[in-house]
Amino acid sequence: MAALKTAPLRLQHDALRQHMAALKKHLNPFLLTQNATEVRATLTQLFAEFGKHLQAEARDLYPTLASSTDADTKAVAERFGLEMKQTLPRMAEFNRHWPDAASIRANASQFLKEADGMTKWLERRIAAENAQLYPLLDKSDVAQLGDLTGSDLKIARI
Repeated sequence: MAALKTAPLRLQHDALRQHMAALKKHLNPFLLTQNATEVRATLTQLFAEFGKHLQAEARDLYPTLASSTDADTKAVAERFGLEMKQTLPRMAEFNRHWPDAASIRANASQFLKEADGMTKWLERRIAAENAQLYPLLDKSDVAQLGDLTGSDLKIARI
């Protein structure tokens, strides 16, 4: 079924949003220093989920879209893939730059600025994938179903 291939990816987006919501609760200059340990733990969870999501997309999304015969589909997939390749080093650097609660406490204002930028980018990316990229995979799945008019499919009357 068409939605089945994107359903796990969309569920992962929901999990990423939950981690970001937990993080945002602490992105407050008055709370950050006392909650830096929880913030770092939430970042660890967020980046672990993000890594799983990227692996799933690399396995289940991009190969299918790249093999499409539709030039527009290929172009959109390439654009999304390129953007991710360009952004991943910055995401990894953000994660390395704030390895523990002490580093977050030591420069809380810089952390707040960087964390805000990272979460805003990730939110925009999730929205764009849901609206532009995943429908292409759904469309591809529907097209693969083919023409069922001559099949032995029987529909029960209720």
